[in-house]
Amino acid sequence: MNKFFRHISIFTLVLIMGCSKKSPAVNIYDSEEYKSLDRKDLIVGESIWSTACFRCHMYGTNGAVLLDDKAYWDKAASKGIDELYKSVWEGKKGENGQMPAKGFCNLCSEDEIRKSIFYIFDLGKRVQASNEKKDLKRES
Repeated sequence: MNKFFRHISIFTLVLIMGCSKKSPAVNIYDSEEYKSLDRKDLIVGESIWSTACFRCHMYGTNGAVLLDDKAYWDKAASKGIDELYKSVWEGKKGENGQMPAKGFCNLCSEDEIRKSIFYIFDLGKRVQASNEKKDLKRES
């Protein structure tokens, strides 16, 4: 009987340890949630962007990272939506400034904040692609 409990204890310990490992974050651009966004989701995100996020991320106010900083946004995307969401929801102190909790959108729901994150990454990709095209035109 004692052997039985020892085996059960070992099995339980292995099971708990295996389940407690955090799976690696999925790059936001590769996530199913990002890929399945529809127009309605992006409109919700855009409405939050235009009332809260725009002020800082369009002009670099309060040390915010601009949309055209591809290296920054690619690195941030690799953190995955859960970590990004937590940073936005709780606020974050960065190297050059601070993002307030919910990016000053105090009345925003969790879903709206999440959609605004997807929108800003989508918008960032479009801004960066546009800048690359302009750079190519200048070079030719």
